[in-house]
Amino acid sequence: MRPPALLIALLLAAGCSRTETRQYPIRGQILGIGTTRPDGRTEVTIKNDDIPGFMPAMTMPYTVKDRGLLAGVGPGDLFVGKLVLEGNDAYLSAIAKTGHAPLPADARAVPIPDVMQPGDLVPDDPLEDQEGTTRRLSDWRGRALAVTFVYTRCPLPDFCPLLDRQFGALQKAVKEDPALHDRVHLASITFDPSHDTPAIIRAHASARGADPAIWSYLTGSPAAIGHVTSRFGVSTIFEKDAPQTITHNLRTAIVDRHGRLVTIYSGNDWTPDALLKDLRDAYGR
Repeated sequence: MRPPALLIALLLAAGCSRTETRQYPIRGQILGIGTTRPDGRTEVTIKNDDIPGFMPAMTMPYTVKDRGLLAGVGPGDLFVGKLVLEGNDAYLSAIAKTGHAPLPADARAVPIPDVMQPGDLVPDDPLEDQEGTTRRLSDWRGRALAVTFVYTRCPLPDFCPLLDRQFGALQKAVKEDPALHDRVHLASITFDPSHDTPAIIRAHASARGADPAIWSYLTGSPAAIGHVTSRFGVSTIFEKDAPQTITHNLRTAIVDRHGRLVTIYSGNDWTPDALLKDLRDAYGR
């Protein structure tokens, strides 16, 4: 299995501090432009060339803070621009059209996720946990909820397996604090439901010591998983030549006891202690 291309969120977590600013030239082709989000940003799906010193060629969504940068450009346009990284934030600060080309016949544009904003109610699609029980995120209303996204075949130890280890540490902390038992729950949702069946996640959860009273692994129908992952801002590309390999970003969210989004972390640079504090705060909201 060849390793997946690393999405920008993963690379941010691996190579940037929260205050460090970096700039990289970027060139490629625009595949799609989304609507402006409530935070004022617009997401643009781009098939970019290699960015020397940062990441390989890939297809993924980027954001622009100023939609005016997109004036006069559209799907199929070739461009050069500038990618800015500020800690855990990444956006395009310049886009200049250089030409136009037909969209690739096999272009797999990443859908523009309908990402929630803080205060939004989280989706409530029916899912299935490692015990075969139908679950909805609303089942844990009254508790603060940490939600992350993984797939069981992920080959890189610093990505999905790291999130599993971090949630394992969170589970241990919850078990050691009786005051948290009925106030916190952890949910790891697969974005690979065609492979991660209930039987697969049951074995995966068992191998990681997940106690369903505290930590649920969840799968579901492709439609349900597609809706949930889109709302949390998870982007996935199933590799054409290696279908067991998925290019994806990392998202971990905190939900308050009323079922409303508090925050979403991109990447994997959060710590179990920091997330535990977030959960305590979210319960008290």
